[in-house]
Amino acid sequence: MLKQISEALDANLARGYLEGEERIRGIAEALHDVVALIDDTGTKVLFVNAAYEQIWCRSREELYTSPLALLDGVHPQDRDRVRDTLIGQQRGSYDLEYRVVRPSGDERWVRTRAFPVHNAEGDIDRIASITEDITERKQVIESHERLIRGFTHDVKNPLGAADGYLSLLEMGVGGEMSEHQTQSVGHARRSIRTALNLISGLLDIERAEAGQLDIKQEHVDLGAATFEIVDEFRAAAEAKGLTLASEIPGDGASFVVESDSTRVRQILANLVSNAVKYTQATGRVTVAVRTDDSGEAPWRGSWVAVAVTDNGPGIPANKQGLVFREFTRFDPGAAAGSGIGLAISRRLARALRGEITFASAPGVGSVFTLWLPVEAPQPVVERRRFARDTQASTVRVGSPVPIPG
Repeated sequence: MLKQISEALDANLARGYLEGEERIRGIAEALHDVVALIDDTGTKVLFVNAAYEQIWCRSREELYTSPLALLDGVHPQDRDRVRDTLIGQQRGSYDLEYRVVRPSGDERWVRTRAFPVHNAEGDIDRIASITEDITERKQVIESHERLIRGFTHDVKNPLGAADGYLSLLEMGVGGEMSEHQTQSVGHARRSIRTALNLISGLLDIERAEAGQLDIKQEHVDLGAATFEIVDEFRAAAEAKGLTLASEIPGDGASFVVESDSTRVRQILANLVSNAVKYTQATGRVTVAVRTDDSGEAPWRGSWVAVAVTDNGPGIPANKQGLVFREFTRFDPGAAAGSGIGLAISRRLARALRGEITFASAPGVGSVFTLWLPVEAPQPVVERRRFARDTQASTVRVGSPVPIPG
């Protein structure tokens, strides 16, 4: 019952208003999540339930004196980030994960979601928030990550050693080999490299979820990167009888962003590879670059978009929610692959403070668009979510580029 009440309250707040506030306050006292109401100036706590004392192990009366008293229980390494969010987003919404340190020294992970609450005239007159203790969930995820890292490390070592021995055979260390033997060794080495690439991909996913990807900020010309990636896949496209083209406007527009060149090229290579792989012979794949500040981008600001458009088979509507899930392949017989390319690409895009959107229709084709901000935004508000909690709900499906007819 408490879970249902919590979900109903969450939905109520997400709509931007409260129905029967006094009743909500009464219900909130029975919840294990912290429910708080703050005035529109952010300087006065109007209500906080007893769950605050259970999670923080501090008196909620301190918050009625000053909302920023909450920071006394926040981990020192997270305190500035939480303070910046509370001060900078008083009239907006935010979603934040951080650590709480109890007076005993015990640490807990919490997630706070805040929403503006409107009065009858439609004006914001307070901020509502729900904070849940996610410590156990974090521990499960971290345990899973350690298991994956340890397993992949133990698998990579023998595969690398096997590849090394096969390389020695190719060099003739064990004596001259026949043509058939040489071909067999070559096939074995390619299979090993495929397995190693798959392991590297899984590690990238885990690092992205843990926020541990190494990201290097540099000037990246998306126009030049797109041209090079298209050129790299041109031979594969021609071998299938496909037309692969790039559309990079020459009107003087700047396609330079602050990002990580290696990661950007990895994403583009995955998107173009998929389009070439799944588009039927005589089909067409187009990779177009454009700037966008019209509001079609995932968030406000100035963006550069790279759209990979194909007239392939498309994705059925009932399967589109699975597009970014690991090891998902809708037509395994159509092309070889592991089904983790899009999962990796989306996590990399988000690590770069960007996003991947898509639109698709069966029998018409698909458009996958990489969005990257022109300037790397300052991480004042943390947008990263638990990937497992929001796997389907955070997929942004749009049609920034028309699907080919």
